[in-house]
Amino acid sequence: MSSTDFGGILLRWLSESRSGKASALRDGIRSQAQAWGLKLKEYADWDWMRQAAALGFIDADLRADRWSVAPPVLTRLPHADGLALLTGARTAQISTRVEEAAGEWMELITVPHRPEAGEAPLPDTLLFQYEDPRTLREAAEFFGARYVPCAALQLMELLPQAAPGPESAPPGGSTASTLERYEPRLQRFVPVARDDEDGLYRWRGADYARLTRVRRNGVFHAVERETGIYLELARHRTGVMRWRPEPGKGRADIGRLFVDRYAPLPALHERAAVLCSGFPPSAGRQTQTRAYDNVPRALAEAIAASLRQNLETMPRPVAATGGRSK
Repeated sequence: MSSTDFGGILLRWLSESRSGKASALRDGIRSQAQAWGLKLKEYADWDWMRQAAALGFIDADLRADRWSVAPPVLTRLPHADGLALLTGARTAQISTRVEEAAGEWMELITVPHRPEAGEAPLPDTLLFQYEDPRTLREAAEFFGARYVPCAALQLMELLPQAAPGPESAPPGGSTASTLERYEPRLQRFVPVARDDEDGLYRWRGADYARLTRVRRNGVFHAVERETGIYLELARHRTGVMRWRPEPGKGRADIGRLFVDRYAPLPALHERAAVLCSGFPPSAGRQTQTRAYDNVPRALAEAIAASLRQNLETMPRPVAATGGRSK
């Protein structure tokens, strides 16, 4: 078996196991990678979990140390010329049904994940080509999946407005040695001695778990790290999102969403962007951005607005280029 089978086998195991501890999944990813002879970089296990969640395979709650496999879903991609994506659980039974359908009546496009060095391979992307959307309901029923007309656009209606969470206790005296504040100019957290000004802070709690809190008007509030970063970016009026329309007739409202790598999207926002194409974002080696393909302008604007960003629209290219650019 090639390394590209790694993600599929891991997803099969998750689908049959149904749920478990996130920390145990992290250990499992690393142990399986070692058995396959893969050398993973630091945090590659967490990156795999995050991307698998964005692709709709699993749901993960790292604060509760839990993961669960997502239910199987067949959904259309927005404005994608008759392409539907199968995501969620991929049990042995579902895989058998997919192979049967592909061999008899449905055109299956299997796209292996091409990881960068040190990354754990994700499951293959399974796309189905269709002419009549009405056939997708029958196909979903055959697979044992739920049919969703367009999951990406459905998620657009659920995006929450970035805001500080409930009031929380400030850092205690024992946390001084681990106290850090997010510095937008440096694009990272830096050690600080005091918490006497507003900003985004993190520190190690009594159980060594890393806590993230945002301070506003002298009051600390609970917040997820990604949301906290966007709250700080908004406070400093820093933009990190751009959208570029595609070339070609009828494609002016579809394009690529670019997000600076140091400002990762919150989980729900990233899933909405990823389910536009069925692929994880491509990473720009030179530009230090993540690029999400096939994103409608309306969704890009909704993601930006919910994260208090002003979306920059880039000039439309004159001509299309082949393949997925990096």
